[in-house]
Amino acid sequence: MARRHAQRHTLRYGADGPPPTVMLSAEERPGAYESRSQRDLELYQDSGYNSLSESDPDDEAMFYQQKMDEFEEEGATLSNPCDETKAMMAAVEKNWGLFCKATKIKNPQAALIECEARTIKGYLFWRVKNSRIKKESSIITCWKVLSMVYARLAQRYMDGGVLYDIRNWIPQKLTPMFGLDDSEKDKAGLFVEDLCTLQNGHWVLDTEVYAHERLRVQLSPLLIIAGCTATRPKALVGKRPLLYKDIEFQVFPPSIKERPPIIVMILNLKHIKRSGGKSKKKIFAFYEGEDLSCCVVTFMLALALADNAFENKFTLKDIYTWIVPPDTDRIRLYWDDKWAERPVFRDVEHTAKGVRMSKTQSLQYSKHRHHFIRVGRTCGFEKRLEFYDLRRASGKRLNEELTPEERRQIMGNQGDVYERYYMPAFIDRDCQAIYLGSTRRDDLIRAVGRLARHARAPPALTDVQNQEIKLHGYRTIKAAKGTELFELHKETQADINNLKRKLSDALLNKTIKEFHISVHTDEVNQQMQGIRPSDILTPPTIKYELEERAAVAKLLFMPLDNLSEDQIRQVRIEVVENLAQLCKRQETPHLYKAPKSRGQRPKHPIDLPILPPASPEDFRKLSRNEPVVIPQLQGPVLICAFCKWCDEEAGPAKKDKVFARIDILRKHVRTQHLDLMASDTEFSCPYEGCLELLAGTMHYLNHVTHGHGLYL
Repeated sequence: MARRHAQRHTLRYGADGPPPTVMLSAEERPGAYESRSQRDLELYQDSGYNSLSESDPDDEAMFYQQKMDEFEEEGATLSNPCDETKAMMAAVEKNWGLFCKATKIKNPQAALIECEARTIKGYLFWRVKNSRIKKESSIITCWKVLSMVYARLAQRYMDGGVLYDIRNWIPQKLTPMFGLDDSEKDKAGLFVEDLCTLQNGHWVLDTEVYAHERLRVQLSPLLIIAGCTATRPKALVGKRPLLYKDIEFQVFPPSIKERPPIIVMILNLKHIKRSGGKSKKKIFAFYEGEDLSCCVVTFMLALALADNAFENKFTLKDIYTWIVPPDTDRIRLYWDDKWAERPVFRDVEHTAKGVRMSKTQSLQYSKHRHHFIRVGRTCGFEKRLEFYDLRRASGKRLNEELTPEERRQIMGNQGDVYERYYMPAFIDRDCQAIYLGSTRRDDLIRAVGRLARHARAPPALTDVQNQEIKLHGYRTIKAAKGTELFELHKETQADINNLKRKLSDALLNKTIKEFHISVHTDEVNQQMQGIRPSDILTPPTIKYELEERAAVAKLLFMPLDNLSEDQIRQVRIEVVENLAQLCKRQETPHLYKAPKSRGQRPKHPIDLPILPPASPEDFRKLSRNEPVVIPQLQGPVLICAFCKWCDEEAGPAKKDKVFARIDILRKHVRTQHLDLMASDTEFSCPYEGCLELLAGTMHYLNHVTHGHGLYL
C-alpha cells in the first residue's frame, strides 16, 4: 500500500514532490473570516438593483413613478392568440356587426361591452337562423370566440353570471328550438394494423394518378410521422412546414463489430400548436424499422437523396460501408445550405416543360387531406378518415406505455384535454375477463374496436351516379342565373361551383354506408344457403405504368422472414433507390391514356389531307365502274414535341400521345407550354434532331409551321 501511495504521489506531483504550503495570516486573508451575511450585503449593494444605492432617493422615487405612469397609460395587457384564432375572432366580430345592423343597434362595440345576456342570446339565435349551422358544438364554438372578442374589447373577462346563463341556455333552449345535432363525434383511432392497410392500399391498390409521383412518396412518411409522434398535420405541412434543417441524419456504430452502421433520424418539431400561450418544440429519434412499409427513415432518406439535399454526395449503399471513427460516437450528415431552408414536403408547379415539383412551395394541408381521404376510400374503410384518427390512436398507445406527464409533453396537451377530446368511447379492455376471472382476450376486444372496412366497398361513384349528379346541379354559373340559389349566393360563387362536389360527397357517403349495412346481410344469406367464401383472396391484377412504382409495391410488401440481414439490407437499398427515382417521375394523366367516348366532333377540314387532282385515265376508269387507286398521303404526326423529347419525367403514355386533331394539339401546346414561358424566352427547338435556336414563342410557332409542317 505504501508503494502504491508513492506511485500516485509521484504521478500527481512529479519527482520533485508537491509545492510548499504557504500559510497566510488573517490580515492577508480578510475574506476568510467575514460572515456570510456581511458578504451578501456587499454583493447586494454592488449589484445596482437595491434601494441602498448611492443615488438620490428623490430621483429614484421619480423614476419609479414615471414607470408606473407609463404602465397605467399602456392599459391592460391583452392575450396574444395565434393567427388562426385571430382570423376566427375577426369573422365573429364581422358577424356581430351584421347582427347589430339587422337589429338597428348603432354601436356594435358598445353593445358587446355592455354584455347583456338578452343581446348575446339574440345574436346566437340570429346566427343559427341565418347560417348552415346544424350541430350544437358549432354554435358553442361561436359563443366561445365571441367571449374572446369581448375580452379583447373590454380588457377583462366576461361576467360569470352571463357565462353561466349562456352555457345553460344553448343546450336547454337553443338546441331544441332549431333541432341542432348534439351527438358527440365518434373518436375512432387508426392503429398500426390500419396504417399497414393504408400503406398497402396506397402503393398496391390505388389507381389514382397523382400530379407528380413525389406526392405519392410523400404521403407515406407523413402518415408514419403523424402516427408515431401524435402530432397535428399542420406541424408538417402548410404555412409553417417541416424544413430540411429540422431533420438530421446520424450514423452510429453497430452494436456488433463488422456489421454495417446504424442510421438514425432526428426529427425536431418546432411549429407546434401553442398550449398555455407557449409553443414547446419536440424532438424525436427514429431508426430503421423492421417493416419497410412503415419505416420513416427509409422514406425520408429517399426524399433527401432524390433532392440531392446533402452536403456530401452519397447513396444508401455508401452509408452501409462507412466506419464510425473510434474517437467519436457518431457521424452527422449535414444539409446543403440552399436545401436546409426548403420544405421537405412540397407541392407541384406548372412550368413550360410540364408539371414539376416546386423547390419552395410547401404542400398544403387541404391537398394532403384529400389524398389521405381517397386512400381510405381505396382501402374500403366505412368511416371518412381524418388525421386526428392517427393522433387518437397514438395517444391511446402513449397513454398505456408512458406516464401522464410524458404523454402530455408528446401530445402538447394540458390538464384533462386528452380525457375530454381524445379518449375513445370504446373500452378496449376485456372487462368480461377482468370481472369473471376468465382468460383475457384483449386482442379480440381491440379488433372489435378497430375501424370497420370491406375490400369490396365502392371507392367512388359510378358513371350512372355521376350522371345523376349532373342533372341536379348547374354546370356553369351562367346557367344558375335567375334562380333562388344564385340570388342567395351572389357574393359566394364558389358555393355554386362546389354544388356538384357536395352532392357527390353526400351520395358517395350514403352509398358506402348502405354497402356496409347490406354486405354482411348478404353474406349471412349466402352462407345459410351453403355458399361458403373462398379461403384464398385473389389479388387484383394491376399493371403499373412506371417501373419504379411496380418495384416499390413489390419490395415493400414482400416477406422478409427467410432472408438474412445482408439480403434485407439489399432490399432496403433497392427500395430507397426506386423511391428516389420515383420522386422524379410522373404517371400519365387519364386524359392522355384513352380518347373520350362521348362528345366527339367530326374532324376539322384542316385535318383532311389534300389529294392530287384526278387524271383523265382515272375518269375513264370511273366511267367503266373500274376501281381507282387513290394515293395515301402521310401528314405530320400530331404529337407534342415538348412532352415527347423535353419532359424527362413524363410517363410513356404521355410521351407517345398522338392527338386526334390539330386544334387539340394547338390548344395543348399553347396552354401547357408556351403560355407558361415569357414571349421572348430563348430556347432550342424541342423536336429531336432539330438544332434551331428560337428567339421566343412566336418564332417557335413560325418555325414549326415552315420547318415541321404543323400549324400551331
